[in-house]
Amino acid sequence: MGWGQLVADPYGQSYTTNIWLCQCVHCKGESVWMADSKSSEARIGSLIFPYNVSAQPAHECLPEDCKVDFEEAREICGRSPRGAAALLRLCLQKLLGHIGGKGEHIDTDIKALVALGLDSHVQQALDVIRVTGNNAVHPLEMNLEDDHDSVLVLFEMINFIVEERISRPLKTQDRFANLPEKARLAIEKRDKPKG
Repeated sequence: MGWGQLVADPYGQSYTTNIWLCQCVHCKGESVWMADSKSSEARIGSLIFPYNVSAQPAHECLPEDCKVDFEEAREICGRSPRGAAALLRLCLQKLLGHIGGKGEHIDTDIKALVALGLDSHVQQALDVIRVTGNNAVHPLEMNLEDDHDSVLVLFEMINFIVEERISRPLKTQDRFANLPEKARLAIEKRDKPKG
């Protein structure tokens, strides 16, 4: 890693800042660090850019309109767990429109999906996000600013829901479509209502 301390020059009077630019000699990727006020070395300080993202990435099958909110939540979860939880609640609301709900009212959509036989594990994941997200916007019993781990669970829950309700059905349909045509026709004939 190559390190360089930034120098500011406002109005022709330069001074050394406590901001350091770091570049990897292999990948040429850059990062920006703020040195601790008690030290002049950036290695004893805080990473400013890129943001330190501790949340897992979005599932590859997460719909694009949901991915925008998911990624924004990832970017801010370290600085604002409450903001990230609110964004993931919005992501869930949109996601419900892709998995059989209307995408308007989370609680109503969950109730409708449960009535249609939604797996209880998926229902519980939906409610974890709903309740935690609601508490982010309207604090009731949870203080999310002090509970970073609870917010990280929400990313996991979104990905779990996508795996169960979008990814697995797509994989199954793809595998079924790859069966020999004769076998698929026999299955259709077997399952056709008699009458």
